[in-house]
Amino acid sequence: MADAAAEAITKDAPSLLQWLTGGSTTSTVALLLCVLFGAYAAYIITNEPERDGTHAPVNEEDDEEPPRDFTPKQLREFDGKDEDTPLYVAVKGDVFDVSEARSFYGPGGGYALFAGRDASKCLATMSLEEVDLDQPIDGLNHGEREHLDEWHFKFKELKGYPILGRLATPPSTKVISRAELLERGTGTCAPSPGRCCAEHLIGVRGNVYDVGYGGVGFYGAGCSYHLFCGKDASRALAKMSFKPEDVDRGWPDLGDLDEKEVKILDDWEKLFARKYPVVARLREADD
Repeated sequence: MADAAAEAITKDAPSLLQWLTGGSTTSTVALLLCVLFGAYAAYIITNEPERDGTHAPVNEEDDEEPPRDFTPKQLREFDGKDEDTPLYVAVKGDVFDVSEARSFYGPGGGYALFAGRDASKCLATMSLEEVDLDQPIDGLNHGEREHLDEWHFKFKELKGYPILGRLATPPSTKVISRAELLERGTGTCAPSPGRCCAEHLIGVRGNVYDVGYGGVGFYGAGCSYHLFCGKDASRALAKMSFKPEDVDRGWPDLGDLDEKEVKILDDWEKLFARKYPVVARLREADD
C-alpha cells in the first residue's frame, strides 16, 4: 500500500511541475533557480555570522563573573587584536562578547570596525564609517531605532552572544568631601541610570576612582579590599595594611611614609589610573 502511494506521488510530480510552469522548459529552470536561491538566502540570514569555534566553549562549572560596567576607554581594550584578546561590541548600552564570531568581528572580518566599540549608530544607520562609532543615538529617527532594535534582538536572542555588562560614561570630575565619599562609595547605593553596578569609590592620593567599573570582584562586598571603599586608602595601600588606623588615615597625611612605602604607593596609583576612571577629587580638608 505504501509503495503504491509513493509510486502515485512520483508519477504526479512531473504533472505538478508542468502545472506550475505551464509546460515550459525555461519556466521550469527559472522556478528551480528561484527555489535554490530562496533556500540559500534563508541559510545566509539564519547562519551569518557563524561562531567559528576559535574560542573554547564556556565551561558551565566555571564561576561566571557578575555583570560589570565598562567605560568607552575600557571597552577599547577588548578589540580582539590577537587570539588571546576577547572581542566585545556594545549595542544599545549592552556589552556583548562576540569572541566566538572572530572570523566576522576580528581582524580582517567584515565588521572588524566594531570590535571594542559602541556600534549602535553604525548598526542603526547601516554605516561602516568610523565616524559613526561611539556616537549618541538620541537623534535616530523611527526607522533607524527599529533597525537598531532588530540588531540588538539578533545579538541577544538569535545569536545568543553573552551580555557582560553595560557601557557607561563616568561623570565629570568634581570635588567631594570625605563624608560624601563614605556615603556614596561603599557600593550600597542604587546604580546610576544606565549602569549595572553601584559606585565603589576609593581615594588614592586625593583622586577618587570608581572601581565599580570592572573591580567589584576585588572591592565589592565580601571581598578582602572592600574595606577601602568609601575611604582614601593611600596609607593602607602604601603599608599593605588592613589595620583600621591605616585605612582611616589617608591622604594628605602621608609625610611619614618611608621610601619603600612611597614606591609601593606609586605602583598602586599607576594601577588604579590604568584600570579605573577618576570620578572626583577629594577635598584636602573638610570644613
